[in-house]
Amino acid sequence: MMWNSSEYQVLQRGAVLQKISLACGLILFLFAGTHFLNHALGLINLDTMVTFQEWRWVVTRSLPGGIILLAALLFHMGHGLYKLSGRSTLRLPAWELAQIGLGLMIPFLLLPHIVNTRVAHTFLGVQDTYLYELAKLWPASAITQSLLLAIVWLHGCIGIHHWLRLSPIYRTIQPILLFIAIAIPLAALGGFMVAGRVVASTIGDPAIFDRVKQATSWPDAVASDRLGQYRDLVRVVFAALLVASAGVIAWGKYKRSAVKKVAIRYIGGPVVNVAPGATLLEISRMNGVPHASVCGGRARCSTCRVRIEEGAESLPPPVFPETLTLASIAAPSNIRLACQIRPNHPLTVTRLLRAASTGPDAAFLEETDSAGVEKPLAVLFLDLRDFTNLSNGRLPYDVVYILNQFFAGAGMAITGNGGWIDKVMGDGLLAVFGQRLGVEAGCRQALRAARDIDLALDHVNAKLEAEIGQPLRIGIGIHAGPLLVGRIGYGEAVELTVVGTVVNVASRLESIAKEKGFQIVLSRDVARHAGWIDNELAATKINVRGVEGQIEVIGVARGRDLPTRLLAPIEGAGDPVSTIHRFGT
Repeated sequence: MMWNSSEYQVLQRGAVLQKISLACGLILFLFAGTHFLNHALGLINLDTMVTFQEWRWVVTRSLPGGIILLAALLFHMGHGLYKLSGRSTLRLPAWELAQIGLGLMIPFLLLPHIVNTRVAHTFLGVQDTYLYELAKLWPASAITQSLLLAIVWLHGCIGIHHWLRLSPIYRTIQPILLFIAIAIPLAALGGFMVAGRVVASTIGDPAIFDRVKQATSWPDAVASDRLGQYRDLVRVVFAALLVASAGVIAWGKYKRSAVKKVAIRYIGGPVVNVAPGATLLEISRMNGVPHASVCGGRARCSTCRVRIEEGAESLPPPVFPETLTLASIAAPSNIRLACQIRPNHPLTVTRLLRAASTGPDAAFLEETDSAGVEKPLAVLFLDLRDFTNLSNGRLPYDVVYILNQFFAGAGMAITGNGGWIDKVMGDGLLAVFGQRLGVEAGCRQALRAARDIDLALDHVNAKLEAEIGQPLRIGIGIHAGPLLVGRIGYGEAVELTVVGTVVNVASRLESIAKEKGFQIVLSRDVARHAGWIDNELAATKINVRGVEGQIEVIGVARGRDLPTRLLAPIEGAGDPVSTIHRFGT
């Protein structure tokens, strides 16, 4: 598995200061990760912890390592406070608020810990090995240190997740990374607890405790008082910086309240009057206007982009991070990122992405194809048989319940096989495959989804048997070919969708499946792309309105009867199954 150039470019986007802060954050997260793994070795014994600690110190306690760690810590904290003081609003998505809140808690717990270890070692000659640290921390500060561990780890994981979430490869390995992200802090807490208890039990003997103090150059009363003063000092300094940041925010709000406001008009939304200074994304959040943003306003994605309908001439030209992101989607000159523009004059804009569709998958699709491209894809058209008769005489609530049960099973089968639901139409839906991996893989994915929908229908029918008294039946049409992919619509009704003859053909194939008594009818093109090229494969030619010439199609009795080799991730061998029929039989 390799990173392609487009994914790498997405991860590299953002302002220079933001990229430096990200690099510093990754350095600190790596340090924390190895530190926590060191904690976890306490599950083995204290000697193992100390041995691994000495190896870590070769890097972290060296002059270059110490300078890098200190610079990363100071820059990351400073940039965080700088960004915080520059915000015009704290109406943010939950993940951003959580990351900011955790980030503000860390220095109050971490800086005193640094004083007790690195500062005590450097200026007082304390040998701050695990023996010393555990003797100091357990059990008096066990809860505080455990809380610090959890906060640091969670803060880092949130940041890394929302940096990498635009990458399809990350989403592929996300379950593995999630397991690691849970396992490391749990193991660290376990090792801290086990080793802490061992040390506490050992130094319960006064004679042994005296030897520990001698071996670690334990600070005397005077040195302990100095360390206490240092701990208080770093807390006060950070609190002062925090208060200063709050003051900057308050002063900015006061200044904006005294200046003339400008009108921002959202097509398909409200008109709001705001003071200049805030970004358009912040203006949306301040006024409760739904606005998409996956990367948190860092110019890494284009999901917050807007089309400037009026007032574009009043905006300064985009800076490099915005230019790079807009160029990646071939955006025209009237498209700008809401997180980067600060309106000082009246503006009329159209939001080009609904906030409800900004998950990682949607964000990736938006990044690649939203401006409008033509590409070959596989289309699956699914319809529920005889649902009109089935719904007659039922309460609306019951009809909605049955449909939702059906769509839940079908939707999981589609998304689980790499497809996305383009639209739901009453008792049917249209799904698209091959957006990322190409039409060949898309055809395989569509066939696997058809098989899984058939199997899921068994569970849905078992659940609804008492409710409806008869099994639900479906029809599926699958075709592949060139489609136009783009965001089409007006105002908030704009959605990523597909347009083309392939959609009409897939719909017609679903109708033919109903006429001929098959569950699935697929075109020969789909079979060819999927690697189903047996000479004896039964196919029939049909005419489809709007298509020149005839199309070869294949009928399949049920999705579960598709050849096994088509359902494997890679091409294999196998015999066609007996449920493939000719239309004339």
